[in-house]
Amino acid sequence: MQFIKNNLLVIIAIIVLIISAILYLFFNNKEQREIKSGFIQGKIAYDKIENYADGIMLATKDDELLIIDPNDKVIEKLDPEATDVSILYGGYYTYKLKDKTYLNRNGKNVKTFTSLISEEFSLYKDQTDENSLYITPSPVKINEDIYYTTITQDENVKTYIYNTKTGKILFETDNYISLLKYQGATTYDYFVVGEKELIRISDFKQVFKEADVNIVGDNVKLNAQDDIITNNEKYIVISNNASLEEKKYGLLDFDGNIIIPISYDDISFKTNSTRYIAAKKEGKYGLINPLNETLLDFKYDALEVYDNNIIAVLNNRLGILNNELKTIYNYKLSLSNLEYNSRICCNNKNPFEVFPTPDNLIISTSSKNTEENTSLEFNNTLIVDKQNKVKELKKQIIRYVTDEKQVIKNSYFIKEQIDDKTLSIDIYDQNLEKLSVFETIIQDPINTVSYELFNEEYILIKIYNEEYEILSTSLVDAKSGKVIGENAELDNYLKKQSLLEDYYYYGQDDTITIKTNDDVLITTIEGKDLIYLKDSYYAVKSNNNKYYICQILLEEQVK
Repeated sequence: MQFIKNNLLVIIAIIVLIISAILYLFFNNKEQREIKSGFIQGKIAYDKIENYADGIMLATKDDELLIIDPNDKVIEKLDPEATDVSILYGGYYTYKLKDKTYLNRNGKNVKTFTSLISEEFSLYKDQTDENSLYITPSPVKINEDIYYTTITQDENVKTYIYNTKTGKILFETDNYISLLKYQGATTYDYFVVGEKELIRISDFKQVFKEADVNIVGDNVKLNAQDDIITNNEKYIVISNNASLEEKKYGLLDFDGNIIIPISYDDISFKTNSTRYIAAKKEGKYGLINPLNETLLDFKYDALEVYDNNIIAVLNNRLGILNNELKTIYNYKLSLSNLEYNSRICCNNKNPFEVFPTPDNLIISTSSKNTEENTSLEFNNTLIVDKQNKVKELKKQIIRYVTDEKQVIKNSYFIKEQIDDKTLSIDIYDQNLEKLSVFETIIQDPINTVSYELFNEEYILIKIYNEEYEILSTSLVDAKSGKVIGENAELDNYLKKQSLLEDYYYYGQDDTITIKTNDDVLITTIEGKDLIYLKDSYYAVKSNNNKYYICQILLEEQVK
């Protein structure tokens, strides 16, 4: 007892330390459990994880730059002054330091380059030969055996085409090149040097070059460094070098022959065949064929050629012709009195737009777009099916909601009605079958509404006032009309992101949900963000804003 009295302070201190240790372990493990349930998690907290590929990544921890693997193993600790870190294939990575670019693997230097150009180095690995390694600045694939790279330094441009297996330079030019391929082809067959020279890739033969001619892509002037698509599998549009007001157009084939001389104010066609070509002359449009024979007189305000029919505007009225040039819709729909221009028919400045869907051709009139609303809005609509049957919808606001990036494959029609503070919509599929209805009432008058595809089935609806301030936000299931979340509930809702071919994730209220593309639940994780790394490895941003590397186990693996 005397011993306890004499050492009371020491005993109390020991008890406090034990309790503190228990509490620390409890709360630390609790934090780990919060984001660990259902999967295996690393124990190291990183400030940031980025530049991930093939299972290795750049991580930042306590101001240190680390190359790590999914098992938290440090492959290399980089110099603090290292910049432009890129993770490549097969465990390779590069970074720049003091005017040199280092290519490393497993913490060891493979090759060092003197940095004379601005492009980052990329690495191509031949998948059929594990020992082969080809390094080139920013390569672009032409086909399975050939890549090209463009190097710029100051105003000097140099483009090389090379064989990736031998490293042999096959073609070089002091200019940019753009790739050309037939519609539907998987590899490129031609390329254009600058804007004038057409080259056949199979033998690198110069097919066409003329000083006063530009080669034009599909209704868009060829842009250096950008891939361009030919108008179809036979012809390329060419133009002269005149100013925009005096520019003329013609057709070139892939053997370098001028099929139609440069003589028209405009040339366009939208099909995989060139049976019909819309051409403009002296301010009016007509229809010609590849022999330059006139099929429809030059009297139309606008002409658009499609696979199954032709859209024509005559005296400010819209008509439709079939492929036999018979009228199937006899110019009953009146358009506003604006200048027509077939080359820019389908942007927001014109009084009608044409939008092909899998089963219908949608022809809209009096279109209206705002910066906040990227969906197409129709006041009058003609719907033409594949049998050229026409359905006419007048004085109804119908939106076509689609993903411009074409990541989300679904699209929907929305019939919209705004009554002061009430929004009512009907949602239709691509075949115009009604799916659901949605209605909401808010406190302020409604000016406009925007629609955005959130995933294959959900539509994000934003309501704006006259100042284009957001009054209300709702996430709605297009098939059922059910509200998934509204306003503040959506603040932490992460946009759907693909993980693998069969999985995606989204977040809400600091919880990450992983599902199959068929919406079967895989697991839920406590956290704010998730990065797919490799196989079943992910980096999870926890509620403490730190990143942890995790391996998510599927149900059969857990068992």
